[in-house]
Amino acid sequence: MNREEVKNKVLNILEELSGTRPTSEDVQLISDLHLDSLRLVTLLVLIEEEFNIELNECDMNPFALIATGDVIDMTLKYVGGK
Repeated sequence: MNREEVKNKVLNILEELSGTRPTSEDVQLISDLHLDSLRLVTLLVLIEEEFNIELNECDMNPFALIATGDVIDMTLKYVGGK
């Protein structure tokens, strides 16, 4: 799976959670998309389900994910995308 495919799926998940589709990888999860702590945790669960991966505990801190690009990069680490 390449970066664009991962990016598109992540953007779909973020749009589902926030009601707004991020327009760039710099869009902030909390301040721009208004994701609260529950939605950030839900984001991680949906990422695991969508990509059929299991995140390591070190990646399960939703507050370490600041922008859309952070979510994409984290997901790529697991799916082996380029």
